[in-house]
Amino acid sequence: MLKNILYALSAAALLVSCEKNSLQLPIDPVTTGARLKLINAAPDFPGIELAIGGKKFSGFTPVGATTTSPGTPVGLPFNATFPNTGSNYAIVTPGQQAIAISAPATSTATSATAINTQNLTFEDNKYYSLFVAGAGAQPEVLLINDNFEGASDPGKFYVRFINLIAGSTYDVALTTPTPNLTLATNLAYKGISPYIAVDAIAGPTFAFRAPGSTTNVGSIQFTSSASGRAATVFLRGVTGRTGTAAPGINVYVNR
Repeated sequence: MLKNILYALSAAALLVSCEKNSLQLPIDPVTTGARLKLINAAPDFPGIELAIGGKKFSGFTPVGATTTSPGTPVGLPFNATFPNTGSNYAIVTPGQQAIAISAPATSTATSATAINTQNLTFEDNKYYSLFVAGAGAQPEVLLINDNFEGASDPGKFYVRFINLIAGSTYDVALTTPTPNLTLATNLAYKGISPYIAVDAIAGPTFAFRAPGSTTNVGSIQFTSSASGRAATVFLRGVTGRTGTAAPGINVYVNR
């Protein structure tokens, strides 16, 4: 049986064992503006940049920049989130906004490579995740409203699952400490589960599998979880690929 472990929110931390990094739980005192996170789940683009209304949203210090050289541009790496995994959302002006997603210029390219341009509408005081996902030169762009209305029990930890592996359907289960407790079934490509309440425990592990199977394709473990908080676990990669682009699993904090 899962045991509740209550944490003081001011000192709470959420850890992912595969990276051994502390996910600092966000505090959001801003009362106006839309909130946005960008996630690079497109394995064929090692770096991406997002501009909103012609202004760069995701910014990183170039590699090798000096007083005499601008260095090599850097984008948001594959399997990463901006702002980073455990940080607050960035604030975006509400309303319809022109977005442009590109791969930054490199030492072998003189200009950025355009990936996607479109108009998106952001509502004031709503939270959004913007995924760039899928293989090839034209990955898909998926804007998700991160609605926390159902995640209201302050004594629970909430997690939702998103499948960004094209052409594949998966089950997602809680495997530690309760083996084979399936939380999402037959999650299709671009499928999104609701936020699911689980007990806030030390060391929960989530795994994804072929539907009906008990063999894990990939898994991720939180070394702790905190009551009242919410996170997204997303599946990324390409079926049949190996290495970095192989099907895998990652997480970022929503609340």
